[in-house]
Amino acid sequence: MLPRLIAVLFTFAIVGLGPPACGGSDDDIERPPTPTPVSGDITADIYDGQHPDVRVYAGSRIRWRNLGEIAHTVTAKDGSFDTDIIEEGRRSGYILFSESGVIEYYDKLNPGMEGRVHVFDR
Repeated sequence: MLPRLIAVLFTFAIVGLGPPACGGSDDDIERPPTPTPVSGDITADIYDGQHPDVRVYAGSRIRWRNLGEIAHTVTAKDGSFDTDIIEEGRRSGYILFSESGVIEYYDKLNPGMEGRVHVFDR
């Protein structure tokens, strides 16, 4: 019994060590770059099942283009903007984002479809 217990403990000790991580630390893990905010007049594409996160500088205007096969809306959860219905192949009007912050939005016609507008100061 004692030899079996020693073998089990030895196995756990070795498994606990595990193989070294690639590069050895989390700092070496390749992460996708953070998109740089853009400025000016922006067109953000929406698809069926996907509303994008958009990163802009304060003073930018965004319009959404529906590349899906069903109608969508882009409606701020805080009530600050609403594109109304954007039919397939159509675009919304431009919406000005003048203050920094994060505005969460959703699609009134398609529950669960959400995104964010990240607005940065220059």
